[in-house]
Amino acid sequence: MTQLSDHLIEHASAITDDVIATDYARRPELLARYGERGRTLYRRDNGYHLSFLAEALRSSEPALFVDYVAWAKSMLTAHGVPVDLLVENLRLLKAAIYRQLPDTETAPAAVVIDEALTRLPALPAVPPSFVSEMSSNGRLAQDYLEQLLKGDRRQAASLIHAAVQAGTTLKRIYLDVFQQSQREIGRLWQLNRITVAQEHYCTAVTQAVMKQFLTQILETPRIGRKVIALGVSGDLHEIGLRIVADLFELAGWDCDFIGANMPAESIIDSLPKAAPDLIAVSATMTYHVELVEKFIRALRARADTRHIPVLVGGRPFLVTETLWQRVGADGWACDAEAAVIRGNELVQQR
Repeated sequence: MTQLSDHLIEHASAITDDVIATDYARRPELLARYGERGRTLYRRDNGYHLSFLAEALRSSEPALFVDYVAWAKSMLTAHGVPVDLLVENLRLLKAAIYRQLPDTETAPAAVVIDEALTRLPALPAVPPSFVSEMSSNGRLAQDYLEQLLKGDRRQAASLIHAAVQAGTTLKRIYLDVFQQSQREIGRLWQLNRITVAQEHYCTAVTQAVMKQFLTQILETPRIGRKVIALGVSGDLHEIGLRIVADLFELAGWDCDFIGANMPAESIIDSLPKAAPDLIAVSATMTYHVELVEKFIRALRARADTRHIPVLVGGRPFLVTETLWQRVGADGWACDAEAAVIRGNELVQQR
């Protein structure tokens, strides 16, 4: 369905114009109520709808769009927007696609939208918390998160150092506290309970605390394996990948952390000299999955890099466990701990 996906993106502006014109013609009070800013936000939101729909179609994974609709439902509910408006918006979107694209291409898109609409009522308006006292080191994670949200970075760091001194391993700190608190921060932002500024502050503090343990991490005995960790071009989320990179280091690997938003060409050109045993690639947003696939395809096209196994991770690969195969990867991981386990397996299988 690559052609349909491409056509959705190519005609995104026309489809969005169609949706807005239809809705505003039926409800002229929208302009008076929300002004031009409302129209701009409407256009932005429909752009997101189409980006996620296009990737779901390209990957033949409707679950990717359903997952996005679940996220949109919780986000809009948190902002006081009735779910009925989301339902109506998706119906208008389907109708606009029928009008703007050839008849031969509309049915698959309609099927995916209809599946999302069917499942929408049962999708949770409030996703469950990632931090619980019942989980491993849950009390520490809750206390750490509380200090972050209070803006007390010193106390947050003190909690972590005290736990390490009391015998909690860095591996457990990373998995149970850093990883879970970051996921919870994302959930709180999604639910409109914290601002973008708070989200960025919490992330920055956690990155700073992680750096305080860098020397200890690098003192871990090496096992003679090397991984390169990177996020695809356009993906600006970095801390999850940083946690994965540090977990590899704690397992004795040498990790070249390239970071987020990396252009494929420059990375691939440098790989023969870097001589990694593994490449770990992250994609946080569904509409970046295509870039992961293109990166792997370019990697396999070169004789000097095609042998390097690729491990993928990120939200889209959690939604559907077969997506890693569709993009041509050698494996996938649901979190940082699983990434190290699977990375070792892939190298051993070579």
